[in-house]
Amino acid sequence: MIAVIPAFNEEKNILKVLRDLEKLGIDAVVVDDGSKDNTSKVVEEFSKNSKINVYLIKNETNQGKAKAIEKGTKFVLSLNKYRYIVYIDGDYQHKPADIPKLFKKLKDTNADAVFGVRKYKHIPLHRQISNFFASVLTSLAVFIYSKRFYFFRDVQCGFRIIKAELLKDVKFGDGYAVEHFIALQLTKKGAKIVEEYVSVEYHDEAVSYITTKKILEVAKQVIKFIFLE
Repeated sequence: MIAVIPAFNEEKNILKVLRDLEKLGIDAVVVDDGSKDNTSKVVEEFSKNSKINVYLIKNETNQGKAKAIEKGTKFVLSLNKYRYIVYIDGDYQHKPADIPKLFKKLKDTNADAVFGVRKYKHIPLHRQISNFFASVLTSLAVFIYSKRFYFFRDVQCGFRIIKAELLKDVKFGDGYAVEHFIALQLTKKGAKIVEEYVSVEYHDEAVSYITTKKILEVAKQVIKFIFLE
């Protein structure tokens, strides 16, 4: 198992993510997406004496979350040695300590992927509203696209574990559409997807880059994808 971690200006948080992964014995690929701070330097210093394999991919300019995840995923697939890929953000809002719980749910249900679900009481109200509508619309899009019924409780949650073999030919979209694109294509393949609650902490050092404009852009990309693919 290996974690793919998109990171943008996360010098204050990425070390905490990596230390927790090290405790679990889970390798990592950090994709520094054009950070202006010392994110890459922190990762490089940690990797020198780490007990896990830590790979660093550096984008010279910020290309967005989808491109970062795409690069990280393709790199993992090129190694041809990991059966499962964990997706977790670099801001430490999600905790690597939840990975064993997610993986247990995946194995116990004989699933192909497990998606994290944040408990709404821990999410700001405006995010609750946007997450609810995103999940409803994506579930409808999934039905139109794959002719299979899935209801995702928190499709925008980027904390997931997915079998690597199912990601070999997926399209990742742009920006924050990546979670939706992956969900659509997994359902089209008939993958068994389960969900499990995960912890979330909106701490002061975690910066959200999601805006209303970006949410509308996600909706536009999803609609275009299901009707033109």
